[in-house]
Amino acid sequence: MLPCRDLLEHLPTYLPAFVGDETLYSWCARYHRLSGNGIATDSCVQLFGRGAPGLKHDFPNRLHIFCQRTNDVFGSSEALALERTLLGYYAPFASSSSYQRALESVTGIHSGNPKHILGLMASRVGASHPLKACPACTRQDIKEFGCSRWILEHQWPSVWVCRRHGSPLCSLIKAYQPKELRNWTLPEDHKAGEWADPSGIHAIPTELLMEIASISASLTGTPMVFEENRLRLTYRIGAKKHGWIALDGTLRLATMMRNFQNSFHRLAVIPGFGFLTETDANSGGVIGLLTRHLRGLHHPSKHATLIAFLFQSVDEFLDTYRATDRAGLSDEVSMLSGEWRSELRYLVETEHYSVSQAATLLDLPTSQACRWLDSVGAAYERRPRVVNEEKRARITAMLQVGDDYQKIADEVGVKKGLIRAFSAAHPELRNHWRQRRFERLRDAHRQRACILFAEYRGVSMKALKFVPGNGLAWLERHDREWLTIHAPNLPEVRHI
Repeated sequence: MLPCRDLLEHLPTYLPAFVGDETLYSWCARYHRLSGNGIATDSCVQLFGRGAPGLKHDFPNRLHIFCQRTNDVFGSSEALALERTLLGYYAPFASSSSYQRALESVTGIHSGNPKHILGLMASRVGASHPLKACPACTRQDIKEFGCSRWILEHQWPSVWVCRRHGSPLCSLIKAYQPKELRNWTLPEDHKAGEWADPSGIHAIPTELLMEIASISASLTGTPMVFEENRLRLTYRIGAKKHGWIALDGTLRLATMMRNFQNSFHRLAVIPGFGFLTETDANSGGVIGLLTRHLRGLHHPSKHATLIAFLFQSVDEFLDTYRATDRAGLSDEVSMLSGEWRSELRYLVETEHYSVSQAATLLDLPTSQACRWLDSVGAAYERRPRVVNEEKRARITAMLQVGDDYQKIADEVGVKKGLIRAFSAAHPELRNHWRQRRFERLRDAHRQRACILFAEYRGVSMKALKFVPGNGLAWLERHDREWLTIHAPNLPEVRHI
């Protein structure tokens, strides 16, 4: 190994060009092979001034020294951080202060771990970034360029398929991940036994993996920095387009979670997608996390999945986000549920529409319209339920013979609640109905018991009770004397 003083005096003289969208770590590995240096730390000192910063595959640091020693031929340190490291993946969703601190960490201006600064430890996705590669890309790179490379997009946590070849990515087994910071490697350096496919990934439709990868690429490539409050509103507007927003502006969370799980539960087997197993209806899982006022960086994998769930395309998502300007945030409920409130109140109080007529005109459920009018103290006329003579006669006749409320409602063409109210308004009729209902039920159970006794002659009552639909327990409670006569092995009723 050369003395450190000599390394600093001999700055890199040959700089290979970046190949496509390879990572800075990948470029350094290729540089080291071309440099003639015996060990990786010699090349790292030449490039970064120290023996380890460039050996970190996800967040290499001291990029400002790297730019100085390469005469800025690859752009500024910020451009390198965004375009050749994983910082560009997280940047669109990081707050300005978090992004600035993370940038200063990788450029070397200030110390600090970008993983901690970005909140990756608490994201439930994880802070590790296993090196991943596409075997087809590796073979093609060796054939075209003479060596393989680590492609930046393949290293993003939400990407597990090669969009170029449509094949799942392989990741290095944990034991072979570059943790000791002693050397650079390229995909070709690792044997077949050092790679693994995530368990169950081949059972996931390629189209689903491709959709998440495409969304991740579009989000990372956008110059936009997303604001937390506007993102939250954007997702809620997306939910509204699916009919998952109630009239009061709240989410129909149970329905959303059910549809979300049906669409994306298969991704849960992939590392970093464990958040898809959260199904608590109270928290709402990832849906609740991204649609409520919960501060902090929420992992891009979660955003990509929710965007795929709520929007037809990234362009639709971005257009919706742009529409949520700051003026719109002041009246979120109106933006989500529309202007029906003022219209409903005007129709009912000024135009004297019935609530039912106004709700029908505005395409609202009458029950919810009534609840909202009651909540704001709006005055409206509660119209009595009117039943014409023909319907009254039919209802009375069917109640007298003991028909079920729902059957009466279906045949007469009214709501079940009206039948119940009609019965309550006529106590004598209701009592007669109850008696007839009891008699009809009793007769049905007696008939069933007689059939049982004939079919299972000599069988004990205990055994007969295991026959489905036997009704014997009901007869024991409500018609025991009849049962005693017709079932000889039933103990007689004791009169006290």
